[in-house]
Amino acid sequence: MTPLSALELRPGHEAERVHLVAESAPAGARPRFPGAEGALARHWELRGPMARATAAALVQAGKAQSAWCAALPAPPPDGDDLDPTTPEFATAWREAPPEGFGFEEARRFPGGLGEYVTIVDIEFAWDPTHEDLLQLSPTAIGGVPDPQWDFHGTGVLGILAAGDNSFGITGGAPMASVLVQHPWFDDDGELSYDVARAIVEATRVLVPGDVILIEQQSYGLDTELVPMSIDPGVRDAIRAATALGIVVVEPAGNDNVDLDDPVYEGAFTDDTGVLRVGGGGSSLGPEPGARVGSNWGSSVSVQAWSEDIVTTAGPPMTDLFFPDDDPRQAYTSYFGGTSGASALVAAMAATLQSVAVATHGAPLSPGELRAMLLAGGLPAAEGSAPVGGQPDLRRSLRTWLVP
Repeated sequence: MTPLSALELRPGHEAERVHLVAESAPAGARPRFPGAEGALARHWELRGPMARATAAALVQAGKAQSAWCAALPAPPPDGDDLDPTTPEFATAWREAPPEGFGFEEARRFPGGLGEYVTIVDIEFAWDPTHEDLLQLSPTAIGGVPDPQWDFHGTGVLGILAAGDNSFGITGGAPMASVLVQHPWFDDDGELSYDVARAIVEATRVLVPGDVILIEQQSYGLDTELVPMSIDPGVRDAIRAATALGIVVVEPAGNDNVDLDDPVYEGAFTDDTGVLRVGGGGSSLGPEPGARVGSNWGSSVSVQAWSEDIVTTAGPPMTDLFFPDDDPRQAYTSYFGGTSGASALVAAMAATLQSVAVATHGAPLSPGELRAMLLAGGLPAAEGSAPVGGQPDLRRSLRTWLVP
């Protein structure tokens, strides 16, 4: 898109909130990332009925490099046991490949439960009273929750780090510290949705080796759903995080879109260091490793299951267990989409980083971690659109991270 065409109002974008990049503060603009340095310090925001006209004039006068309408939120890319007693559910995704991803193998390694890593999940909401998340006690570090999606966050947090106990499920990295950053912000009573700002806020509380999981997707040039990296501010925020040694995991999105399409002008192919995750068939389904509903492209590094994931959840995802209609005991067997896939990969990343710290005294760089997952995985099904191979956590641990 040209600098001015980006200011045309498209579905899923705001008419009266504009983001722009400029070397100095335009009149009436506020910093998009207060206190940030480097490239992030050049991002600004204009609000009000004249925001688009003002931004267009700045671009035409050469006082701003680029400007675009801010995104609206899109739907997310898909303790003690309570009475009655919750059974312990089989989670095939924890098993050794090709049935699963090898999380059980990690138990044999120092740090293999994720205990030396923090994960920040950028999420609308979750149910903090769920029985399998009480031990985890995820803490919101900022932003305003959107409760309509709490079942989604509950499912993701279960995949990441549900309690290692005798009921329900066990998460991929059950001893990792987990924090939640909401992408809605309240600025003097005015709510705004800004995933790039959420990434910046998350980065401030993390150290090298930690993980950010972006459980959000955006509208593209029309109504199609694409990764949040379509926003230049998100790309700069990811680039800043990975430069600090933080692993950033991003869903590819669930709309059967080719992310290499020239209409996106390289938004998804530049190297920000992101670990982008596609959705593939589970070992329980008819086409293991084949693309299932996911966007695809050369920038999609790896895939994980986008179906058949057993995890914690809540209404309307309650098919596996829902006694007395109590959401605190809700479980599902069909969590998926690139939300589920990216949560699985984030848990693998946290496990590998934790073992690296325990066995070698330092985490892998985001680039090293991505290369490890790429090299150690099972290839995608023959003839499938490019969504990467399925990582093999067991092989990575045995081959690269042994002392």
